[in-house]
Amino acid sequence: MINDNKKCLAPVILMVDDDDEDVYLTKRAFSAQSDKLVFNSVSNGASLFSFLNREGDYSSVPASETPDVLLLDINMPGQNGFEIIQQLRDDPKHSHIPVVFLTTSTSDRDVRKAYQLGASSFICKSMNSSEMRAIAAEFINYWFGFARLPAATGT
Repeated sequence: MINDNKKCLAPVILMVDDDDEDVYLTKRAFSAQSDKLVFNSVSNGASLFSFLNREGDYSSVPASETPDVLLLDINMPGQNGFEIIQQLRDDPKHSHIPVVFLTTSTSDRDVRKAYQLGASSFICKSMNSSEMRAIAAEFINYWFGFARLPAATGT
């Protein structure tokens, strides 16, 4: 169940992952759980900050699509997920956004580092569609049912 955190606006997830198959599987799993969800994706850190700041290709992104939660992969070319969260946490305009690492890593070192850098959660993604739907269901229930999220600023 999706609560009324955003006064009737659809909850928004922004996924940062360079793997098109992972994005497709994740988006499909989340969309199967709720038709009241906006799911966007970008493939790297530069695109993330362009999206958040509505610059370049993302200049027409409506304020209603300001993400409530980011899904962030670790292993990406260029900036990895750890570098991206560090940059995000250093940015006063966007440091409040919950970041959930959604990654194939099961390394305790990666889990510890993610939380040290300010991650809100760490989830091991599945390539199995039914397992990914179960992850999506629990995620939506927690983040948009139980958790209280900061109001989106639209900036």
